Amino acid sequence: MTDDEKFLVHPELTVEKTVGFMYDNALDVIAIGFNPEKTVIFSDFKNIEAQYEIAMRVAKRVTFSTVKAVFGLEDSSNIGIIFFPAIQAVPCFLESVQTGKNVPCLIPAAIDQDPYWRVTRDIAPKLGYYKPAQIHCRFLPGLGKGGKMSASLPETSIFTTDSPEAVERKISNAFTGGKPTEKEHRKTGGDPAICTIYYYFNYLFEENNDKMRELERGCRSGENICGECKRVLAERVKKFLKEHQRKREKARDVVEDFFLK
Repeated sequence: MTDDEKFLVHPELTVEKTVGFMYDNALDVIAIGFNPEKTVIFSDFKNIEAQYEIAMRVAKRVTFSTVKAVFGLEDSSNIGIIFFPAIQAVPCFLESVQTGKNVPCLIPAAIDQDPYWRVTRDIAPKLGYYKPAQIHCRFLPGLGKGGKMSASLPETSIFTTDSPEAVERKISNAFTGGKPTEKEHRKTGGDPAICTIYYYFNYLFEENNDKMRELERGCRSGENICGECKRVLAERVKKFLKEHQRKREKARDVVEDFFLK
């Protein structure tokens, strides 16, 4: 869910909070190391003047019945969320409009954003543009049992602004695929397929495929115990966040340079 979408569906959010989320996200993008020569960040709040005409062209070709069916809207839904798919479609065509030529668009996004791009693909030819393509990114699982990360449940997530102490606590309490006792785990082994610690290694903190296979083997055989895996992961996360937070603070000096002019 995008920040703007959160604003529309969560009554407790204000414009000020939502814009704050946007800036936080921008700082993280810059801190990761995106090249300012090739990167443009735009905000629906800050840069609506560059998007409104495209959004209107999109909106004219998307019926309310389509939006209602695709997104499960009801008569009580506010009119902002009804119009929002038109805003969400704009990035697919913004480069084409600004350059004056038809530019293909590739969208990396999580599966929950897929309905927006399906609607956009349907109307793209009517606007004279290529249909956008999408790479579905996997959700990183939440640290609790059986769920995704959620900002409303802070203990399920590791945030880029977390302190070393928070990282230690959250990983220490994370759900694993291990057995209730070390003795039982040593005897029968664990299940990495349901282990949040394993997924953090697999997605983010271990790039070597041979080491991942060894980690899986050690888990299933009972050779690796959960406490040790948690300790190693916590150290890697803390090391990453220490450097990331340093870069994030430096990004405050240049964040405005990244926004759409």
